[in-house]
Amino acid sequence: MLHRLVIIGIVGFWLAMTGLLVVREVYPEFTRLNAVPVSYVGRLIFQHEVASDLSIFSGGKKESIGNFHLQPKNLALDGLRQLELSGNVNLTVPGGRPQRIAWGAVFELRQDFTPARLHLDVAPSEPAQHLDLLVDFAEKKAVFGAKVGEHVLNETAFTLDAAGFGMLLARAGLDATLLRQLTAAQGEMPRLEFGAQSSSTMVGGQKLATFLLTLKVGGQSVFDAQISQLGQILTAQTPPLGWKLTSFSIPR
Repeated sequence: MLHRLVIIGIVGFWLAMTGLLVVREVYPEFTRLNAVPVSYVGRLIFQHEVASDLSIFSGGKKESIGNFHLQPKNLALDGLRQLELSGNVNLTVPGGRPQRIAWGAVFELRQDFTPARLHLDVAPSEPAQHLDLLVDFAEKKAVFGAKVGEHVLNETAFTLDAAGFGMLLARAGLDATLLRQLTAAQGEMPRLEFGAQSSSTMVGGQKLATFLLTLKVGGQSVFDAQISQLGQILTAQTPPLGWKLTSFSIPR
């Protein structure tokens, strides 16, 4: 089941990126006087290379259901930017029982923030099997498979296009014509809007100047984060999932 969910997630990510290419531009909230370029916040995150460590909460509960770690790095040798991501969360996988899902990823970006490479590893609490994904955006190719120890099993190579993702859907037991229908409807899909603006948040009884980074789909917020002046994520939320993330350094 987890294997199928990861395949669906890969296809969904590709559809979102295709939507961004159709839009062809970023849409900041121009009506606000405190709007700033999204690229400015992106550069800020890499300028100081400050790590972000956050706890994940769900549904207003006080107990954490997981944690999230983000470490930005500048790779001097090849001029790339790198995001190291890791964490874990307690989830109830559809059709299965609750389990803890862990992940680790390395996402490499060029200086203009276009993606270069991605290595993602997802591991359920049981059995002792990982799902491994390698993506080369320049070559428009990827490899996906189950991993036990250092051995990759059931390896599947696919291309980053409609044919490749249609094959993945078919492997997940879904009708590949669904992808063609979604792709054909790109012009009717809700618009993806990235925005950034000057903001502030309270930390330990003190008001800190921050940047609010947002992602909206069809005018509805799907993600927002308060970023410190040093590029550290202080708080974030994902309304569709009902998750709220809070930095370890902020009392709850």
